[in-house]
Parts: sequence; C-alpha cells; structure tokens
Amino acid sequence: MLVTFLRHATAEERRFDQTDAERALTDKGLKQIKRVAELCQAHELSPERLLSSPLLRARQTADELHRRLPGCPPPEIVDWLGLDSGARTVARRLRDLADQGARDVWLVGHEPDFSEAVGLLLGCPVGNLSIKKASLTRLELDAADGEGRGRLLWSVPVKLG
Repeated sequence: MLVTFLRHATAEERRFDQTDAERALTDKGLKQIKRVAELCQAHELSPERLLSSPLLRARQTADELHRRLPGCPPPEIVDWLGLDSGARTVARRLRDLADQGARDVWLVGHEPDFSEAVGLLLGCPVGNLSIKKASLTRLELDAADGEGRGRLLWSVPVKLG
C-alpha cells in the first residue's frame, strides 16, 4: 500500500482567545497548499482516499487539496489523526486500511506524530526525522506489518515543489 503523509500547511499562531484546534491556515498556508496541488497535478499524483485530522488547519489543508487537485476525493475526517494520536495508532490504522484493500492513502495531520509514525514505519529511531509543514512524504508499506517494513519512496518539501 502507498501512504502519503501531508503535514498541514502554515497556520496562524495560537491566540489566548482560541484553542489549538481552532487555528486556521494563514495566507502563506493557502499558498503552500496551492503549490502542493500544482506539484501533484504536474506529476499525476492523486490519492485514492484522503484522510484528515479533525483540527481546523488540517481540515482546511485537506479541503484545499481536494478543491485544487482534479480527481482528489473529498477528505474523510478521522479522530486517530488528531494531536497526540501516537505513531503506533497510526501504524495500526494503516494496517487496518491495507487489510480492507486500500492501495493509495493520503493522511493530513500534525507533528510530532507524523515524524514518529514515518520513523516507526521505516524502522528508524525516534527523533531522526522531521516532517516540515506542507510537505509530502510517500512510503510503500508491506501490508502484513506496519512497523519497520516500509520503504521511503520520496519526500518533498513545498519549497522544492
């Protein structure tokens, strides 16, 4: 199964009158996701399924990708991509998706969960990876085991797109 991690684009700084979950994308973040969509279109990349964290900045990132990338399905909001879900939860859910026959899944979420999940799936020590905002990281996973059996296909920060 192919899995593409898309970290949410740049969001506003947290204010005293809002929760972390309410932070919206900035103009810079909207421009970043536009570039991601253009990169994906240029390279004929589109998810079979698009899963997003329930936090506003991730939902907006997923919604913008869906809006700007022809053929991109609407995002499905899943709680297990919220903050502090944990790498093992992400790996377990990816195994479940593979068992259900998923072939190409894109996840929109947060740090540090994404770096830890990618590290776990590749068998890397915690702390060796850092997933940047609005970057795409693609893995190929062995459906039989979600931990340490993945292969990194590529990782592209939005600045290089």
